[in-house]
Amino acid sequence: MGTSASSKGPGSGVPFDPPWLEEIMPQLPGEEMQPTDPGSGDNNEQDDGQSDKNPQTPAEVPDSAPPGRFGNARRSLGNFARTGDQGAFRNAMGHYSRTGMGGASKVAKRMRVSTRSAANLFDVLQAAREGTDPTISEWVTSLTDRNANVQEIIDEIIRKVAPNGGNLDEISCQESMAQAIQDLLEENPNVDLLSLDDSNIWRLIESFLGYEASSRIYLDIGKVYENPAISSLERVLRMNEMQDYLKAELSVQIEGLRQQTPNAVSIELQEILEAAVKNTFLVYEGSL
Repeated sequence: MGTSASSKGPGSGVPFDPPWLEEIMPQLPGEEMQPTDPGSGDNNEQDDGQSDKNPQTPAEVPDSAPPGRFGNARRSLGNFARTGDQGAFRNAMGHYSRTGMGGASKVAKRMRVSTRSAANLFDVLQAAREGTDPTISEWVTSLTDRNANVQEIIDEIIRKVAPNGGNLDEISCQESMAQAIQDLLEENPNVDLLSLDDSNIWRLIESFLGYEASSRIYLDIGKVYENPAISSLERVLRMNEMQDYLKAELSVQIEGLRQQTPNAVSIELQEILEAAVKNTFLVYEGSL
C-alpha cells in the first residue's frame, strides 16, 4: 500500500470533514466548475450595504471530533493485527465508524473524493467502449494512434478520472486505482482497458473502493500495525485481509444498490457509491 507511511491519523477537536476536501474533488462529466469566490466582484459594490441588513444563513459549522475518538477502534484493530480474529476486525470498523468518524454517513462523506473518482471511472470507461462522447473518443484515438502500452494507458486513465494533486488523499486515490487496474490485468491479462464490459468496470470500481477504504482506515488508525510484536509477514497478511473484507462488503452493497438504478448517470453513480460506503459501515456498526 503506497500510503502506508507512518501516520498518527487525525486528532480530536478537528472537523470530521476537512475544509480542503472540496478543493481536491474531481469534476464529474458535464458538471460546471463553481466560481472560486462567488461573493467577489461588482455585485458587492452594488449591494450598497444591503447585504449587512439581510445576512445570509451562516454555513453549518462541521462537528468536531471528540477526544479519544479512535481509542476503541485502535484496540480492536490491534487485536485483529495480532490474532487475525475477524470479530475483532468488525468491531474495529464499527468503532471507527460510530465514534471515530461520527457515524457511517460521515465516513461516506469523508470518502466522497473516492466515490466521485469511481463514478468518473465508470463514465470514462463506458464512453471509451461505446464512443458516445466525442472528447473521450478523441482521447482513445490519441492513445491508439501512438500505440500506447498498457502502463501508459493505466496512467492516462488515472490522470483522466482521479484527483492529480500531491496530498495524502489524492495520492491514495491514484495508487488505489492503479492497484485495482493491475489486479484486473492479473486476473485477465488480455483484457482491453479501453473496451471493458460493464461487469469488469464494476469489478474495477469495487476493487478500487476496497483499496480506498483500507487506505483511509490505515491513514487514520493503521499505526497499530507497526507493533514490533507483529512480524512483517503478519502485517502484510492482515492488511491484505482488511482490504479483502472491506471489498467483499462494499461489493455486496454496491450490487444491491446499482440494481435499483440501472443506466445511472454520473451524479446517480456517485450517490449509489456513497450509499454503498455508508451501508457498509452501518453493517460494521451493527456488530457492536
